[in-house]
Amino acid sequence: MRVPPLALKFLFAFLLACLFSPPLLPAQSKGLRDLKVSYPFGGSTSFFWVAQRSGSFEKYGLRVEPVYIRGGRAGIQALISKDVLIELQGASSVISAWAQGAKELRYIAAVGNRLDYILAAHPSIRSPADLKGKKIGVSQIGASSDFIARFALRRLGLNPEKDVVILGIGGAGERWAALNAGHVEATVLQPPFTLLSRKAGLPVFMDLSKVDFEYTISGVVTTTSFIRAEPETVMNFMRGLADGMDFYRDERNKEKVLRMLGEYFRSNATEELDETRRAYSQLTPGLPWITAKAVENVIVNDRVLSGMNLRTADILDLSFLQRLDEERKTKRQ
Repeated sequence: MRVPPLALKFLFAFLLACLFSPPLLPAQSKGLRDLKVSYPFGGSTSFFWVAQRSGSFEKYGLRVEPVYIRGGRAGIQALISKDVLIELQGASSVISAWAQGAKELRYIAAVGNRLDYILAAHPSIRSPADLKGKKIGVSQIGASSDFIARFALRRLGLNPEKDVVILGIGGAGERWAALNAGHVEATVLQPPFTLLSRKAGLPVFMDLSKVDFEYTISGVVTTTSFIRAEPETVMNFMRGLADGMDFYRDERNKEKVLRMLGEYFRSNATEELDETRRAYSQLTPGLPWITAKAVENVIVNDRVLSGMNLRTADILDLSFLQRLDEERKTKRQ
């Protein structure tokens, strides 16, 4: 079969282009690595939201899909079943699951390593003593908000197992609505509900951000199998998260961050959004460090976990943070 001269010219031109064109960049040839990451709703996880919305993960070859899971057991089940490969999760649920046999779980970072809650009450409650026999709202039993509510109540001289009734109500917005409607007499709240509580004149019996107590409000959790299978994907996630946190805290990005937070909280209340931005910029000022002390505090303050002889080092993999820290130091030199 005779090939037309015009077709031969096109073929020859194509071959020349293949021979002499520069190689495609890895991101172009391989595309972005799709990665599902789950998160519960909360102020500290807004760091992750802004990192994703600002394009920080794409710089490192990742197309991160945020998956909202309220937290606790559902989030852990999604991680273990590999429906998600990384999640943001409070310490109480993760450590309890790990202690009960989910030994694959590993904390690699944290977007919040300090308490960021207040214990706010209904206007009918005049003093902590008035909470006896009353209902306290948390997201769900066994979640971080449950641990923190019990911790606050004990510091106020109340026995959370005997003196009050603790109820799983849902996320921060649901707890705020339940408190204002009188369905519960107190709850723990993060920014921006801290601002709303002040503006409403609600009794605030404890501001836990002023308590010297390390606690992983929202840690970055994955599994040992994913770390072994794709260590560079995990590392790229950490790079993107750290860059996104820098973007969040940079005053030059204030307006962009407020728009992203408005999308996250489904709110256009600028004052409340800025309360969140400022609070978390101060609470987590550097890299997303997680500390052994923060994990240890969960264990020693839990009635069940404290008697299990757990080693905090066994649930931590700090290698990615250490590598990230070294990379940042090298860039500054």
